[in-house]
Amino acid sequence: MKVLKKIILFVTIALSVGACKNVDFGDINKNTNGPTSTDPQTLLTAAMVNYATLTGREYLIRPTLYVQYQTQNVYTDEMRYNEVASVWGQYYANELSELQEVINFLDNPDNITPIILTKGAVENQKGVAMIFQAVIMKRVTDLFGNVPYSEAIKGLSVLTPKYDSQEDIYKGIINQVKQARDLMDDGLAGPVGDIVYNGDVTKWKKFANSFILEASLQLSKKYPGANEYAATEFNAALNDVNGVIESINDEAWFSFYNPSPGQNNPWSRNRAKDYNLSKEFTDALHGSGSLNPTSNHTPDYRLKVYSTDWTADGRPYGYDAVQSGDAQMDKVYYWNTSASLPLMTASYTYLNRADAANIGWTTENVDDMLTQGIIKSYESLNEYKYKVKPDPQIADENELPNYAPIYAAARLVDASNTSYAQVIAEEKWVSLFPQGFKAWAEWRRTGYPQLTPAHDYLNNGQIPRRYIYPSDESSLNGDNYNQGVNALVPPVDSNTSKVWWDQ
Repeated sequence: MKVLKKIILFVTIALSVGACKNVDFGDINKNTNGPTSTDPQTLLTAAMVNYATLTGREYLIRPTLYVQYQTQNVYTDEMRYNEVASVWGQYYANELSELQEVINFLDNPDNITPIILTKGAVENQKGVAMIFQAVIMKRVTDLFGNVPYSEAIKGLSVLTPKYDSQEDIYKGIINQVKQARDLMDDGLAGPVGDIVYNGDVTKWKKFANSFILEASLQLSKKYPGANEYAATEFNAALNDVNGVIESINDEAWFSFYNPSPGQNNPWSRNRAKDYNLSKEFTDALHGSGSLNPTSNHTPDYRLKVYSTDWTADGRPYGYDAVQSGDAQMDKVYYWNTSASLPLMTASYTYLNRADAANIGWTTENVDDMLTQGIIKSYESLNEYKYKVKPDPQIADENELPNYAPIYAAARLVDASNTSYAQVIAEEKWVSLFPQGFKAWAEWRRTGYPQLTPAHDYLNNGQIPRRYIYPSDESSLNGDNYNQGVNALVPPVDSNTSKVWWDQ
């Protein structure tokens, strides 16, 4: 036994001493199959694809329920406003950080090799990354309020990033998009790996200005005056020499045709039978019905593209028990692996211009802008949806564009009888379908359409105004989390508290 104890003691000491030495383990901890250098093209594409294919309830569906595009048939908690912590990991880890790596890499002259230049001019690669980063950051702050921004993507050097004010974030992303637009040169090669415009820099510059229109108008509650910050930025973008999106040929769409694995239309990865269009939405487009929340009384042929059956009703919104109704989001045009989805359209840009004209920010003719906003919506659907795969419920390929002026004229009458603010907001609601995130931001800003909260609500009976912060923020980044909560009105991490621009 004594000999055995001595042997054990010796081995223990030897192991302890060995553990304290600096031992060279060679390449044992290296990933020999991993990338050996940064590839901005790959990172740009990866960030864009990740954003375009985000799916599930938090990253895709929940806002479409809040604005009553759809109802839930099972697991109805989101439709009834359950108060649970949300998520933002995909935005920060898989999109914003990758785009920042592109920007940081291209900022270092030592990295600009002949191979890198084959991916496009440096200023154009960087410019697209900067613009797309701003697009993502706007969504994040619109969802939560104050969030990590200036310190958000600095890696392990900042483990508890501060929550920037939403005001600073908005001003930051608007400035970033202006810088990107002015940096880019449409006389040089566009970025390889761009899945939106395939490297067309002229279109990206128009996108940048249209994005600024959207972002600045979102601040109209905080800066309502025609000479204040938001209107100044709006007009500068509108009058910029590079122009805004006015033609459907300049629109930004995510195309999923001939999709690769993991690059399918995100709706296709959910169970279509779990959702129906809401009767509120179908009544609005029918122009009649007991649940129509809008001022419209004219049949809207866009429902022929949006719905599986444009004559059918959707299901009444917000009940725990499933209601009757047959209309669903069209499975050819939306709930399909290869169906394209919009990012920025001419219709939305024109409707933003109508909005700005109506509140006195510009001298443009509000009737003309509203009319074009409606007509371009019809044209866009005809181009990107119907012509891809004609549907028997649409008589011919000219039905949508031919009907658009008739519907637009009727809506001008509605605007005169009610208010332009209401009709413009209602038309945004219809035109943005199924972009729930943008539609929800617009509804929170304008209050239109006049939606009725869910009947069987799980919160305090109000339509949510924001997402609740991720569950680990209060414990891992407590001081900054508390600062974010204190900026809300009321200062409670609730889904009915209001973010800064909504106050």
